[in-house]
Amino acid sequence: MSSAILQESGKKVLLMGNEAIARGAVEAGLQLMAAYPGTPSSEICEALIAAAPECDYYVEWSTNEKIAFELAAGASQVGARSMVAMKNAGLNVAMDTFMTIPYGGVKGGMVVVVADDPDAHYSSNEQDTRFAAMYAEIPCLEPMDQQEAKEMAKEAFAISEELELPVFLRSVSRISHASGDVELGPVNPNRNKLAFNKHYKLPYRWNVYGAPGALSKHQWLHGVLPKTQTISNKTKFNQLNVVSGAKTGVLAAGLANSYTKEALERLGLDGKVSFLKLGMVYPLPDQMAGKLLEGIETLIVIEEGDPVVENQVRSLAKEIAPHVKIYGKTYNQILYPYGEINTDLVTKAIAGALKLELAEDDREEVRARLKAMVTPRSSTLCAGCSHLGSYSALREALRKFDGNHIVNGDIGCYEQGGYGLFSAGLSANDEDSKKYPIRSPYEILDTIYVMGSGIGMAQGQAQAGYKDGKVVAVAGDSTFIHATLPAVVNAVYSEADITFLVFDNRWTCMTGHQPNPNTGINSVGEPNEVFDIEGVAKAMGVKLVKTANAYNRAEAIQAIQEALAFEGPSMVILKGECQLQVQRRIKKGQTQTWVDQEVCNGCKRCIQLGCPAVTFDSDNKKAGIDEINCTDCTLCGQVCPQNAIKMGGRA
Repeated sequence: MSSAILQESGKKVLLMGNEAIARGAVEAGLQLMAAYPGTPSSEICEALIAAAPECDYYVEWSTNEKIAFELAAGASQVGARSMVAMKNAGLNVAMDTFMTIPYGGVKGGMVVVVADDPDAHYSSNEQDTRFAAMYAEIPCLEPMDQQEAKEMAKEAFAISEELELPVFLRSVSRISHASGDVELGPVNPNRNKLAFNKHYKLPYRWNVYGAPGALSKHQWLHGVLPKTQTISNKTKFNQLNVVSGAKTGVLAAGLANSYTKEALERLGLDGKVSFLKLGMVYPLPDQMAGKLLEGIETLIVIEEGDPVVENQVRSLAKEIAPHVKIYGKTYNQILYPYGEINTDLVTKAIAGALKLELAEDDREEVRARLKAMVTPRSSTLCAGCSHLGSYSALREALRKFDGNHIVNGDIGCYEQGGYGLFSAGLSANDEDSKKYPIRSPYEILDTIYVMGSGIGMAQGQAQAGYKDGKVVAVAGDSTFIHATLPAVVNAVYSEADITFLVFDNRWTCMTGHQPNPNTGINSVGEPNEVFDIEGVAKAMGVKLVKTANAYNRAEAIQAIQEALAFEGPSMVILKGECQLQVQRRIKKGQTQTWVDQEVCNGCKRCIQLGCPAVTFDSDNKKAGIDEINCTDCTLCGQVCPQNAIKMGGRA
């Protein structure tokens, strides 16, 4: 990616939105970048890591978002231009510091990039983080396309230094992961001078508890807000076009501008309605919005996510234009405050508000026909994934204990253990307790929420007195470091009777195979010390800590059974490096795994492993191996009761 974001000024190149943001930071003279991987934000830091050898800045994958945010804040306090990037849910991890840093502000430009995920393509929720920017009382920018994403990332540093506040840049999946033409600007060759003064313009500037205290610093923050409003009314990212005599106004924010402009063209309304394009969505440019409201009778507000802008403009209209009827996502609802919007939805919304007839459109019918033709499916773990071995071993180990067991999941590739890929005949019921069979690894997890939540909820279940079965929590190595360490301490401290499994595949895989402290290399690929998960667990006081090979099913089952039988907190570390990384290092030859068709009796035990490289011929009732996908991990052979799956020596 480095070649794309480091091309010469004046060139027009095709960039993903995340790459465009990275290029904007480079153009601004970035000095420090920190992030934690989280789809759809990961490529921002990846692009800057790739470009780092040719640029003068520090970049790292931090162990979680709070630490990444604090790195960026600390760099800003000594005058450096810094950026931190994360996904929507990642902001929750950083919220404590995020809410406090604006009290006293920053020195060097600090840009907080958060990639939201409307429609929850990659996330556990659709949270609209623009509310967080308002909550923290800092400026919020929202790009309409990749070009503006680059420009906003660059300009955000200057705005931050002018206001001495962090600046929030909100992207969404359709910006971050879509590509568009971006014209590159000049790269700033200069770097901010590094210096430190604890009384810089304010007493105890960087100490919210220092005299005269947090209240005074909050008062200072409110003194900056009028200046922020002035910038919002003057910035090039907000543009107002008032059409003389128009009785309808349209206000769109961020990506919604692209959809709205196309919708207006479809409806023949382009140039016939007044239009306010917002790129700086907080604070609302009150002067621009006031001019838009003058003379109109109807205002239509279009935005991606929650009614953040709509609520602001409704508040303003109540004071200066109460006669204007406002359509949006709350009162006079024309769009829903959940899911994504698109040009079709916006076209229908505007037409509905203005009572316009829409031409016949057969696209919905075509979509319905296509949907009927496509077999629904979920994602699966990769062929030969070590998590398949870990889940297979856990499933078998749980069979040795009676009861309705609870397996609490976490966030990572292994979260697919709760996707229910092979679920059939699902029906809700109101029974207090009900045991369900685990027919595949994709049905093994009972709870999944956010990073680190599994082990905390497991403790709550156990400490509440649940005795109907075993209580288990699962997390990956990166998540163990990111979010579970305090929970492990708590389990030891409270003597919670739980079993905690760490699926150690050495990489942060689900977001693109980023390294973490357990990988053995740092963010830019240099070798470093491997984090000792077992040693840390023992140092925290966990009495029973077992380590097993995830690809040795018998060994893994034995270790998990011992942990489940132990009274008190126990841990099992199941090691097995991600097969995609193994295959990248070791050139793959001809697949050695095969099925002896004469021995196979079609019992489907190998299918229940959940590996996509294991196939089944429904006509002949025989299993098979997809040689293209197979990684020769040996797991399918270990679960076959007929010894029909063999390695090498093909007949």
